Amino acid sequence: MIQTTRLRSVVRFVPLLVILLTIPLSAKAMEGKLTRFELPNGLKVIIHEDHARKVAAIQYWVMVGSANEEPSERGISHLIEHMAFKGTKTRGVGKIAGEIEALGGDINAYTSWDQTVFFVTVPSAATAKGLDILTDAVLNPVIDPGELAKEKEVVIEEILEGEERPERKASKLLFKTAYTRSPYRFPIIGYKKTVEKLTRDDILAFRKKWYVPENMFVLIVGDVHPGKLKTEIERLTAGFKPKGFFRPPEPTEPVQKKLRSAVLRDANARETRLSIAFHIPSLAGFDVNALDLAADILGSRESSRLIRVVKKEKGLVNSIYANSLTPKRPGLFVIGATLQGKNLEAATKAVMKEVTRLRDTPPSRQELDRAKTNIESEHVYSLETVAGTARSLGSFQADLGDALYEKKYLELNAAVKAPEVSKAVGKYLGAPNVTVTVLVPEGEVPNFHIEKLARIIESSAKVKTAALSETSSARVLTRTLSNGIRVVLMPDDSNPLLSFKIACLGGKRFETKETEGIMNFIAHMVTKGAGKMSEVEISREIEDMGGRLNGFSGYDSFGISTTFFSRHMDKGLKLLAKVYSDPTFPQDKLDRERTLIINRIKTEPDRPVRYAIKVLNEVLYPRHPYGFDKEGTIATVSGFTRDDLRETYQRFAVPSNTVITGVGDMDAANVMERIADVFGTIPAKKFDAPIVPKEEPLKKVREKVMRIPRAKAHLMIGFRGTTLSDSERYPLEVLNNVLAGQGGRLFLQLRDKESLGYVVASFERSRLDPGMFAFYVACEASKVDQAIKSLMREINRVRSAPVTEQELERSKNNLIGTHQINLQSSWSRAENTALNTLYGLGYDYDAKHLKRISEVTADGVLKAARKFLDPKHCVVVKILPEQK
Repeated sequence: MIQTTRLRSVVRFVPLLVILLTIPLSAKAMEGKLTRFELPNGLKVIIHEDHARKVAAIQYWVMVGSANEEPSERGISHLIEHMAFKGTKTRGVGKIAGEIEALGGDINAYTSWDQTVFFVTVPSAATAKGLDILTDAVLNPVIDPGELAKEKEVVIEEILEGEERPERKASKLLFKTAYTRSPYRFPIIGYKKTVEKLTRDDILAFRKKWYVPENMFVLIVGDVHPGKLKTEIERLTAGFKPKGFFRPPEPTEPVQKKLRSAVLRDANARETRLSIAFHIPSLAGFDVNALDLAADILGSRESSRLIRVVKKEKGLVNSIYANSLTPKRPGLFVIGATLQGKNLEAATKAVMKEVTRLRDTPPSRQELDRAKTNIESEHVYSLETVAGTARSLGSFQADLGDALYEKKYLELNAAVKAPEVSKAVGKYLGAPNVTVTVLVPEGEVPNFHIEKLARIIESSAKVKTAALSETSSARVLTRTLSNGIRVVLMPDDSNPLLSFKIACLGGKRFETKETEGIMNFIAHMVTKGAGKMSEVEISREIEDMGGRLNGFSGYDSFGISTTFFSRHMDKGLKLLAKVYSDPTFPQDKLDRERTLIINRIKTEPDRPVRYAIKVLNEVLYPRHPYGFDKEGTIATVSGFTRDDLRETYQRFAVPSNTVITGVGDMDAANVMERIADVFGTIPAKKFDAPIVPKEEPLKKVREKVMRIPRAKAHLMIGFRGTTLSDSERYPLEVLNNVLAGQGGRLFLQLRDKESLGYVVASFERSRLDPGMFAFYVACEASKVDQAIKSLMREINRVRSAPVTEQELERSKNNLIGTHQINLQSSWSRAENTALNTLYGLGYDYDAKHLKRISEVTADGVLKAARKFLDPKHCVVVKILPEQK
């Protein structure tokens, strides 16, 4: 796995982020729960106790990444990350992932510019065993020559796959243009030519230099006891000797004295990608907090200036964001957008106008407070899972040497004044400290010259010369309101958040050929206006609460989700009720969203995995609405009117078809009364459910071949599955887990042994009507026939003999453990509870589900495989490169 960006501080791993009017209790409480010590060999250990969830995250952080590689080593850090799980002296290939999955956990790793991180998440009862496995994998890999050769093939496949993705090309173009000396200009994954030449001796030499105790630390977060763990870590690392580590001097990026630009034409792209970047300090430098706030104000959320003005009001871009990237070395402030090529000049002018406006006029107190609240909320959200807490602590420890820096970061953010934001914008965001790059689809705007954009940016005032070197569980409360709305509340005071989910039966299942995509359109529009509130007013109100508010639509349901600080419970519920009961679907926003949806439909082949699933659905379900594209078709989306959306919404969003669930920091009885007050007055109405056409059985193999401008092939084999209420879903879930995952048969056989492709997967989807069981491989076009043969061989294998007891137990433990891990956040638990209730499974279905999983037998898995995975009744989809 590659981590290419780091946004803001701890939680800077997504472009929409969010601090504070007061320091959150979670940040204050963290210090008292932290235990730190250093072993005699120099290995540092950080343990953070969090007894709210019976889960533990274990991580090894190695302070080396692609930025430390020599020219001939480009990609070696990432390759070493891959090889860590390929066997040790005591654990063979596939055993490491298999043992972790058998514990109910998951294991993975990622490489960044400055660190390589190996991590597992397990039920806390398995902490000692998880630590044993991960320590063995990180410290004792055998680097088998045969496995290395196969893994190099896999990594090269990953490199080649990335080289044909427009977003990866645009990112590489930006960084190699913006930086002249910093190693950040090189891709973390490396290059095909360097990876091909790497040998076992190269890896051993690199590990000998960098994988030493003085250059690493162990981080454990969760329901653990430091005293016991210290003894265990000392035992496991007793043979790990210090090496007298010396870190070589690092190159310094010089101050940029001239604007840089680059343009690339791409035959695979369907939309233009614009990037405008400015050099800024590292996380340890000055102005970081002011720059983070500037990024939030400009383009980190729906009401940010660039999104509101350039995207929504002027319609010049399909998407836009601003991101303050401050890693260990000096970073970049990036403004990025996707758009039509014809809008490049107008969009650049609009972007720079908003940048100079923020430079010249400090933000209002309300706007600044909203940005601070936004950043605070993302920090708090990141602490909802033990893995998120570990990443927060680890990031600060790795980059600043202070795992608890988050508290200081939040204090500094709270202290930033509006003029300081404008001062930072004026200091960094302008010429000559700017790089502009553009990726343009082949054949679009043939007369485009990037010099025009450079002149637009240079016309802005120049920046000043700057040195840029730098559960608790409680009683579940349920109630059916007088109008028919069902409510389920689950208190959890471990974080000061409240999450609510409103779910209604709907989604693709109730669409027709004429209404294909309407539910998705409604989900995008439902928060764009309510009562007398505009889209901007809704966005500002939810952001003032440190929250988020979204519509959603899937196969069988649609609705609204929200999360906000629990101190805003009353205000948040009123807003949620208004959006649910009185969405206005404003015409101007409808036209804008229509354009964006149509653009996504047109560019679907740019996302080959999603595109392959779309084609598979179409062929697998020729009559049933599950075969529709969630986004709809250009014809249907073009024809939807405001009345169409409003009438469809009013038909489905009725009390008798509505479930409301709430999870988080609350007095459940009080919240239930407030819900009854604000939702109980909505008039009762019967739900008139449409008739859903039944799908005919598959009588033979159906094949579909599509060609798109890609170098790689994407293969899918799909079978009809079962329903959510069918008892056979449980052995199918176990069967899928036997096949999937790093410890599963497909990964071990097709990826590790046969090197058929970088991505090999299976997935099972039970729905209200029969769902699907499918297989996926991304590979070279020349390997498609072999991939099909290998997949069919594995399918016949699970149909011909029972899975082993070891596979069975690993799969069941993994499903149970992963379920616990996935439901750590209040947002995910609210969603799970809402859908289980809506689909008639019961709000308390989780415990029943896990019990049924634990009861699955090998004979049950064999029976399910023989019933559902019949090679004579399946769909084969091939997404192949265009023939030239």
